[in-house]
Amino acid sequence: MLFDEIHYRNDKNLLNFDNGNIILRNAVRAVIINGNKILMAHLEKTDEYKFPGGGRNENETIEDAIKREVLEEVGYNVISIKEKIGTITEYAIAQEGGNNIFKMISDYYLADIENKQLKQNLEEYEKELLFKPCWIEIKNAYKINNDKIIKKYKMTSGINRETIALRYLCEKYR
Repeated sequence: MLFDEIHYRNDKNLLNFDNGNIILRNAVRAVIINGNKILMAHLEKTDEYKFPGGGRNENETIEDAIKREVLEEVGYNVISIKEKIGTITEYAIAQEGGNNIFKMISDYYLADIENKQLKQNLEEYEKELLFKPCWIEIKNAYKINNDKIIKKYKMTSGINRETIALRYLCEKYR
C-alpha cells in the first residue's frame, strides 16, 4: 500500500473521548490516472479537487460502490478495479450532536474507465458545489488543494483527506 494515514478534522484529543458513540462510515475512492494526469471532481464553488468516491451503502460491494460513485460524480463507467493503494481514516466531531465521534475510513483503489463520458448524476450538495469532471496534473491538483488549506479559504471538510492522498501520488507519479 502506498499510504495508511489517520487525520483528525477537529481535535487530536478525539480518541480520548469515551462518553459517546462512534458513527462509522466506510467509503471508497477511485484513483484514475492517465500519464501524469488524474481524473478528479473539480468543486468549482470552492475551487478544490476531490477523488470520485464516497460512502458505501449497506451490503454494497467495494466494486459496486466504486462504479456507482465514479458514474455519479464524474460520469464515467469503471471497467476495472485494480489494487487498493491506500487508506485514510478520519475522525471528527459528529454533526448529529451529542457526544458522538464520526469515523470515516476511505479506501483508495486504482481504477480504469471507458473513454466515453456519460452524464453525471449528482446529489444536491454536489450540485451546489458544482462538481465538474476534470483531468488535471497530479501535482497541480495537490498544489491547489494544499494552498487552500494553508490559506484556510472556503473549503470542504474532505479537502485534507484528498490532499494527503494527492501528496503520496505526487511522490509516486513524478
